[in-house]
Amino acid sequence: MNTAPAAPVGPAPVWDVINGFTSYWALSAALDLGLFDALAEEDTRTGLDSARLADAIGAAGPGPVTVLAETLVALGLLDADADRFRLTPVAERYLVSTSPASMAALVRYSPGPPAAWPGLAGTVRTGAPDPAVTAGLTELYPALVRATGPTQTGVATAVAAGLERLGRWPERPTVVDLGCGSGAWLTALLRTRPNGTVVAVDRPDVLPIAERAATDAGLRERVIPVAGDYLDVPLPVAAADVVVLAHVLRAEPAPRAQRLLARAVRLAGADGVVVVVDYPRPDPADARRDGEDRGAVCAAARHELLLSLTMLASTAGLGVTDADLRAWAGAAGAELVDSFEPVPRQHVSLIRSRTRSRTPEATS
Repeated sequence: MNTAPAAPVGPAPVWDVINGFTSYWALSAALDLGLFDALAEEDTRTGLDSARLADAIGAAGPGPVTVLAETLVALGLLDADADRFRLTPVAERYLVSTSPASMAALVRYSPGPPAAWPGLAGTVRTGAPDPAVTAGLTELYPALVRATGPTQTGVATAVAAGLERLGRWPERPTVVDLGCGSGAWLTALLRTRPNGTVVAVDRPDVLPIAERAATDAGLRERVIPVAGDYLDVPLPVAAADVVVLAHVLRAEPAPRAQRLLARAVRLAGADGVVVVVDYPRPDPADARRDGEDRGAVCAAARHELLLSLTMLASTAGLGVTDADLRAWAGAAGAELVDSFEPVPRQHVSLIRSRTRSRTPEATS
């Protein structure tokens, strides 16, 4: 009989979490130093050795730069040979500040206010973040909105093409963008339909960012800005062909999120479509009903869960699930008709009314 003791469980998952903190700050430091931009200025096939890279970023010497650069190699953000460092394709596309798809600013602002994280235990205990954290998010929000622009432009462009294939993208569409943020969605949609009209709704401190984006794109005359709470601010249109809810539902408490989706459904009426862009976390009831292992479900949704935790840390929201969207759509007389990822890790849901008669909102 084999009585050998079982091997003790290893600490790798704990180290992975600890090292996740270190990895984030390694990337942040590289961005602050302009390391990726410095490498982008060189021939990407040759790269720079530690001494030249230190000179390029204004570091005192090659030793510390070597430690940082080798860490970035381990993280898959740089390539290296015997004595030189080069950008990976991922870094070239997403971490060079001049790239159209750059996430360099998003790296800094996506985690929300730095003070939110040390206080997370208190937030979980009380159910709400400290008011100072909420105030910090309000101050940070315009910069965060700008940082989302490059990523959301790619998503919106892909969604417009999808709406075209589905026959849901008329030549002169009316779009209502509830929580227009950076203006990435309204500019991307109008580039494909320059004769369309977008009603852009957001907070007074954010709306000028979207207006500037439209102006820079030469599309300002096609945008009607509306400042106020997207739940109840009066709108200059009674109905829309497309209503956009891009990354807003997960930051709201469930009652407000449900009311916002219901408003979007009313605006879309029988013939329009609601486009929900978010990071839906898994629903435990769905996993139980489908006989799935909850651990496997959570592991597969790691990205979505971490972003939901980011909401919990600094907002009144807990994220959103597909089950939430189905239930809220159903209560509003609509249904979730499609879900897809037009670009990796960007989840889009299309919601349409189950009725054939439009019930428009009252025009202001």
